[in-house]
Amino acid sequence: MTTVLASPMTKASEKKLESTIVFNVRLLLAARGYSQSSLAEAMGIGRSAMSQKMSGRTSWSVVDLVNASRFLEASTEQLLDDALMYQMGADTEKASTEVEAPNKLLRLGLNQRPSD
Repeated sequence: MTTVLASPMTKASEKKLESTIVFNVRLLLAARGYSQSSLAEAMGIGRSAMSQKMSGRTSWSVVDLVNASRFLEASTEQLLDDALMYQMGADTEKASTEVEAPNKLLRLGLNQRPSD
């Protein structure tokens, strides 16, 4: 009998998995016409907690995954599948964060006033 020991997930793998879940949940929310608030209510958590999950600040538990999949009428496997994310060209490093503005735009500023 051969025993195979699985190594624990790395931080990078955990981050990729969380990004994949968030991507798929956002996609299914949009496809079904649901809001994050309605998902939070169905999962029995507050809007703030849902926002933290969707931004990647809080991890998704197994119970969260099951409750979300039931609400979204999808399987947990669909929420964990990264194939669609890669097909759509989503950047996994920025899947749960904001996109950075180019340096030129940052220097320009939004509230410019004429010089005196």
